[in-house]
Amino acid sequence: MKREYIQKNVYEAVQERFDFLFREFENIYVSFSGGKDSGLLLNLLLDFKRTYYPQRTVGVFHQDFEAQYTVTTEYVTKTFERLESEVDPYWVCLPMATRTALSSYEMFWYPWDDRHPELWVRPMPSYSYVINMDKPFDHYRYRMHQEDLAKQFGRFYKERHGGGRTVCLLGLRADESLQRYSGFVNKKHGYKGECWISKQFKDVWCASPLYDWSNRDVWVAISRFGYEYNRLYDLYYQAGLKI
Repeated sequence: MKREYIQKNVYEAVQERFDFLFREFENIYVSFSGGKDSGLLLNLLLDFKRTYYPQRTVGVFHQDFEAQYTVTTEYVTKTFERLESEVDPYWVCLPMATRTALSSYEMFWYPWDDRHPELWVRPMPSYSYVINMDKPFDHYRYRMHQEDLAKQFGRFYKERHGGGRTVCLLGLRADESLQRYSGFVNKKHGYKGECWISKQFKDVWCASPLYDWSNRDVWVAISRFGYEYNRLYDLYYQAGLKI
């Protein structure tokens, strides 16, 4: 499939996609990693909701991998504190199998390993919306793969909100890699012909409304709308990394 350019910009296109999502899905939540793409997606979605669907509630799901940059944790913390009264927040800190490239003997490591809390690289967050081993969510299996945890959370979110069509919004973009580009153009289980929506389970879907945005588009939007972002990118840039 080749790229086709239409007479609208990516901001106009994502506004139309948001409207489509609010009309088609009863439950909407954002997978917020703390990166620039998911952060932008969250801010854009909330701006749209405040204007056109103020009565609707949007969820925010953060899958915490424990060993992450301090400024990322600071940005995530600040975002949750700012939006706590406006969104349905879920900060997940559960043991999960995460692939590691740092060992020749182990394929996985386990963030928030409850058997070795003395090895945690930082304290467990203590907010009321944190999900950990004291109160794991339904469908969580002990030390399950990180990808499965994210998928099963969608089932939990659907059931917690009374059923109905549920969609998880991801900050994935085709411009990031050939693999992601291929994933969009070769979609087999789309939703009503939309390549940026894929099925996970019965009535549970994933959507990538920013799929056709470029890296430049992301930073222009963050600057133009004055959104807060992860200052790790400033440190990267100061260290000599290209955008």
